[in-house]
Amino acid sequence: MQRTTGRMVTVAVVVCGFAVGMAGLLNYFKYRSTANRIVTERLVVTGKAVENVVQVALDLGLQFDEITTLPATLDRERRTDNLIQGIDIFDAEGKMLYSTDPKRASSTVPAAWLAAAAKAHGEDWMVDDSTEPAAGMMMKTSFGVAVGQLALRYSNVGVESANGDVAKAVALDAALVFVIASALAALSMTWVMRHLARDVAEAEAALLSGEAARAGSGAARGPFGAALRRFIQTTRNVEAEIADLASRAQRGHQP
Repeated sequence: MQRTTGRMVTVAVVVCGFAVGMAGLLNYFKYRSTANRIVTERLVVTGKAVENVVQVALDLGLQFDEITTLPATLDRERRTDNLIQGIDIFDAEGKMLYSTDPKRASSTVPAAWLAAAAKAHGEDWMVDDSTEPAAGMMMKTSFGVAVGQLALRYSNVGVESANGDVAKAVALDAALVFVIASALAALSMTWVMRHLARDVAEAEAALLSGEAARAGSGAARGPFGAALRRFIQTTRNVEAEIADLASRAQRGHQP
């Protein structure tokens, strides 16, 4: 029974570790998803301001590539948020149309941006990687016609630093919870197994003695008393029937 108790305690500790670990991972990834959504919403606010400028220009009859004030507008909006490193506008084929960085005017749009924009189906999108993280949106005219994609490049150093801090905090909390939960589980399992061992010992003793009264008295103390009483009573009935059949056979009667 001691070996069984040790095994049950080990199982309880493993279950606690799995449960706490999964809860910690879920909390961390939930935080990360929420943080990414907040960053996207924060950057899209700047994107909406740029889109409003474009819509006004298009409503005045200008072509999209004729908006001469757009580069200055992009540069001004970029300085409104220290998280933004640059703003790019490109078409569906990935051709760069406008950029706050002149060196990027002739560069190609990262494939991850195009894939994220296509997957978003007109909604806001985000690319969270270590090379060129960006939040983007589809730019539309006042009539809802798409004119291009706007990408706001941002620095993920602060975001990743915050994610690291949260990961450490979650790990420490999970470790503390695991220690407490494991200790409580081990104590509870030990207590349960001790009572179970006592009940098993009583059941074994009652079976060996064959006393129905002793088995019945155990019903109030453990989970095996009622079963033992029924078992012994059934055994006694069978013994009585066997004895009756044996007596009839000796008298020459058929059973």
